[in-house]
Amino acid sequence: MRSFGVFRQFSFSFWRLLIVSIVVWETSAFAQGVTAGLAGGPVTQGASASPWRGTSVSYSQNLGVMTLAPWAEPHFNPTWSHRLGLFPQWHFGQGFSLRGRLFLSQEFTDSDTTTYRHEVELSDLWVDAAWSGWTEQRTGLHLGADVRVTLPTSKPSLAQTRLFTLGPSLNLSRRFDVLSGLTLIYTGRFTWRFNRLATRQNQGPTIPACGDVRALECLDFLNTGVRNPQADVLHGPIVSFAPHPLVDVSATLLFQRAWLPALAGVPDSIALGSTQLSPGTDVATRDLVVFSLSVSWQAFKTLGFSLGAWTFSNQLGEDGRYQFPLFNRNTTLFLDATFDVEGAVSSLRKEKSS
Repeated sequence: MRSFGVFRQFSFSFWRLLIVSIVVWETSAFAQGVTAGLAGGPVTQGASASPWRGTSVSYSQNLGVMTLAPWAEPHFNPTWSHRLGLFPQWHFGQGFSLRGRLFLSQEFTDSDTTTYRHEVELSDLWVDAAWSGWTEQRTGLHLGADVRVTLPTSKPSLAQTRLFTLGPSLNLSRRFDVLSGLTLIYTGRFTWRFNRLATRQNQGPTIPACGDVRALECLDFLNTGVRNPQADVLHGPIVSFAPHPLVDVSATLLFQRAWLPALAGVPDSIALGSTQLSPGTDVATRDLVVFSLSVSWQAFKTLGFSLGAWTFSNQLGEDGRYQFPLFNRNTTLFLDATFDVEGAVSSLRKEKSS
């Protein structure tokens, strides 16, 4: 029988998968929120005027697509995990709000990037100060914005000596009256990372055996000197289509370019094992593509489900060839259930008062 704990083949570690999945969840929820706002109602479900409307909890199951193809690679290493998300909101009238995001995740299969088996991982804490936006009446174009601050509550951010990040965002959208609504969105965010040091710092090799030591995620834990991205721009289109008032189909394609801090001055070439590093070989940027496709169904007033897939990829794979950005070996399938906490509390209060 094949083991669930054999060599790791993914080019990104599990915490990077978590970060990308948070981005995908955020853009999907953002698309639905903009759709509701352009329709003339509040951004959240229902007509509640409570200041904490929209506060919700989500639970999701995530499965790496290669888990379904054990014959596709020399080393079978499936990935199956679940995640709990907490999404508090506080609204200051109709125009401004504060939104929080925090995730707890756990991998059922054997992880090569945690200290012990089935370790619960904590994401960074996201706090958004959001402006609901302004709609130009003649064209119907809607402009919205927010400013995001993240606090380093995850182990990777602590290893990167993260203090906090600051990321302003702008989005432009337009709604069309097709069935229950078609919304086209283009969003962009610039993020600056405030780190104490330019490279990752490890007190020691906390994971003595990290599967395939050639994999990039093992280098993160076994070595120091990996440069932290200093800034990045994340942008791309989002399409949200509602063929039915209770059903929404969303697609997201995001492009990220991250800039690394400059290397310290070195001689023309430095011997590094069997390779030569010269000033001309420095790579100052990193590029990433994220794609998501999901179908959401509002089964009940306070409970909705989403089924879909998201894919992240470098422009080049491990073999140096371009990767198909919409579907590849890094694709993850997900099933998500979101519970509207404020909506449920409001319904209970109405039943008691009646």
